[in-house]
Amino acid sequence: MQKIAALCFDGVEDEELVDAAKDVLAGCERIEAWCAYGDSAERLVAAALDRHHAPHPPPPGHANLDAEQASAIAARGREILADAGFTAAPRTLSGRDAGHALADASDPNVLLILASGHRRERGPKSVGHVARFVIDHARGPVLLLRLR
Repeated sequence: MQKIAALCFDGVEDEELVDAAKDVLAGCERIEAWCAYGDSAERLVAAALDRHHAPHPPPPGHANLDAEQASAIAARGREILADAGFTAAPRTLSGRDAGHALADASDPNVLLILASGHRRERGPKSVGHVARFVIDHARGPVLLLRLR
């Protein structure tokens, strides 16, 4: 089986993510730089439902990138990987929100690598909502790296 890794970039701690993942990436045959964003159509529907005081799923939170921003972040992730000596292809993913996009794109043969923010809590609240959703719903393995 081919060893494939997908690093999930968010435009915030990307260099630190690559640095923390170097040992894992060294054993991979293929690497992809992923950036996920919420579908703006879903946000527009949520706004319309709000205007009519109708119930709807919670908003996507801070994952309000658009396709152009996500493409730029994925391309920058590819550059950071190249600077670290790894060849990668950029890929953008869209869904109801970033967590759904990542979980939907997950594959049993692809290791998803994502960063955990600087939370000090323990237990379920020790990771952000996107990471928590991906951990719970991904169809393949997930490596969560705690960054400093």
